[in-house]
Amino acid sequence: MHPHQSVNKNYSLPFEPSNFYHVYNHAVGKELLFRDAENYIFFLKKFSYYLGPYLDLYSYCLLPNHFHLLIKVSKNTNSEKVSEQFRRLLISYSKAFNKYSSRSGTLFERHLKRIRITTDEYLIWLVFYIHRNPVHHGYTDDFNNYRWSSYKSILSHKTTELARDNVVRLFSSRKKFTAFHERNISDFNALQDLLLE
Repeated sequence: MHPHQSVNKNYSLPFEPSNFYHVYNHAVGKELLFRDAENYIFFLKKFSYYLGPYLDLYSYCLLPNHFHLLIKVSKNTNSEKVSEQFRRLLISYSKAFNKYSSRSGTLFERHLKRIRITTDEYLIWLVFYIHRNPVHHGYTDDFNNYRWSSYKSILSHKTTELARDNVVRLFSSRKKFTAFHERNISDFNALQDLLLE
């Protein structure tokens, strides 16, 4: 299997109904987006509040200085509405974080990056990439136990707002989902280039 699709680098892509997107962004400079557990929890709550009615969340990973989201825009959602809600999310979070951290100014990089996903193979590899990201960046040695990703929630049977069943179906079963994530990818940078460039 290979994560093959033509990747559109246009970061102003509209969020079209019924389409999948990899959405990600980074803190400006050497700033942090998340300093402690309260920040991560607050971001996820705000995401649910602003965007929950307009899309399905398939997977995510929040890291101290950036985040990754895999979303599917709902069938009858206006693309401009999704863009506006993302804008509101980032503004709301930035204001709260600045107050919490006694800082001022821009927190996120200017453009919210997004890539439209057109193949199931790419989707599967992207889920893997998102969940393995904390290991790649040295935040943990074990992605299984990283608190701020969707990996454990997808395997859990507890109530979740994630599109858990849809994610498992991509891999055919929970067992295959787990097995795929245990793959030893020797060159994660090459995978990143395939998925983001």
